[in-house]
Amino acid sequence: MIHENDRKEKSFMKKRQMKAVVAAVLLASVFMTACKTGTDGDGRIPEQKEQQEAQPDGEAEEQQEVLQPGAKADIQTDKEKTPEEQSALFLPDYTSAPLLNTTDIKCLSMEAGASDDQVQLNWFSPSGKRGKTEWKNSSGKTESFEAECTASVTEPGLYVNKAVVSGLRRGESYTYRVGNEDAWSPEYTYKIPEKTGSFTFLVTSDAQIGQSEIEYPEDTAGRWDSVLTRLRSYVPEAELLLHLGDQVADFGSTEHYELFLEHLALYGIPLAPVVGNHDVANETSMEAGGHPDGPYFYEHFFVPNRSNMAEGEYDQNGNYAFVRGDVLFIVLNGCYGHPGEFHEAYAAQIASVFPDVKWRIVMQHYSPYSGVGSSGNGMSDDYLANITIDNEIDLVLTGHDHAYSRSAFINREKETLEEYDYEPGSTAVNPEGAMYVTCSTSSGCLYHPLEKEEHLVFQGQPETPVAVRIDVTDKELHLRTYLVETWTLYDEYTIRKE
Repeated sequence: MIHENDRKEKSFMKKRQMKAVVAAVLLASVFMTACKTGTDGDGRIPEQKEQQEAQPDGEAEEQQEVLQPGAKADIQTDKEKTPEEQSALFLPDYTSAPLLNTTDIKCLSMEAGASDDQVQLNWFSPSGKRGKTEWKNSSGKTESFEAECTASVTEPGLYVNKAVVSGLRRGESYTYRVGNEDAWSPEYTYKIPEKTGSFTFLVTSDAQIGQSEIEYPEDTAGRWDSVLTRLRSYVPEAELLLHLGDQVADFGSTEHYELFLEHLALYGIPLAPVVGNHDVANETSMEAGGHPDGPYFYEHFFVPNRSNMAEGEYDQNGNYAFVRGDVLFIVLNGCYGHPGEFHEAYAAQIASVFPDVKWRIVMQHYSPYSGVGSSGNGMSDDYLANITIDNEIDLVLTGHDHAYSRSAFINREKETLEEYDYEPGSTAVNPEGAMYVTCSTSSGCLYHPLEKEEHLVFQGQPETPVAVRIDVTDKELHLRTYLVETWTLYDEYTIRKE
């Protein structure tokens, strides 16, 4: 068990060390350049592709064993790099710390906006003056967007600022800052990738900063930073980062939120966070943490099209939705057993507003088909079965399990549809029903042992941080799951519409 005094001393020393890096911007640039090994069209880094394509047939079959359901992955490192060189490509980006901690602006977050040309910004400021964000394009033209500013309920003495930025153009590079005349953040950079024939986004889950009793929260945050840095380096074309709940371990901890949010990689890609059971209060967590009830999640994040249909105590209300490319994302707060009718009505309402999108994805924290026997996951199976069939949902993305799983296609009666090939690397053409994918922890904070579940066709506990890359075209939704530390392909599946 870690003692609190030791933890605070280590936290202080680490922050002091981070702030002492005077050549931060230059070093960060060098570091990011070194990390960008590049990917080709199929997502493998060039060295991996050459090795895999050069394998004899027997070796290729042996590599496929990594993808067998229930198997623990053999972590493969690049044979041309020493262990020290490989580890050096997976380090926290501490050199960028002065870009995060040099002003009084705290907990800046960039969320997805309601449409392609929007992002939404959220930050805390010690000033009660109305904030704004200034965006400068590559031609030097600057545009300002005012923020709504209110006194924080959860952070006494601070003010919450929320601003919508609109009119962003594909392929354009921007620098931006947030604040007011009393305090400005540093300038950060953001670029929407050029429009191509596909839309790429990333899926993470359960960073759950502060969860483990056997390591410092700063150490978990360091791995989280490493994951974010690698994802941004290896998949620069990604336009969106999903996080499927449990951003923090303690819903009321300022430190946990700072350690989750204050990473330079997060300031260049919009986030779509999901409410997890650790992110809002309940009677047990309020007693354990000593924090009062309050809108902690919604004071740290500014999500689009938020509903108030499932109102309840402990800030549990709020589904939201947005469109990116030809994909409708419907985000449900499914943690607390609100009547399924609320979620069904919201999903139907949103789907009716966007009838022409090609793909529809639902996100929530709990999976109804738990690969680790989680007692909380079964509460949503009925309403999700109805939502997926009634609204032609293609994919349901969930977290919570701290293990990875992929289901068969499932119908309204919660039956698995057996007529499809579910082996890793396979393609389902015009499938009925919806597939459920549960992303394991992306920070490695905690791992749960597997339990067999009849709806799941792939289960795995690789005991290393996991993330999912999804590429969407007008005909295909292509899913690839990676062990991030070694960038090993762990699972792959394609849904095709003809």
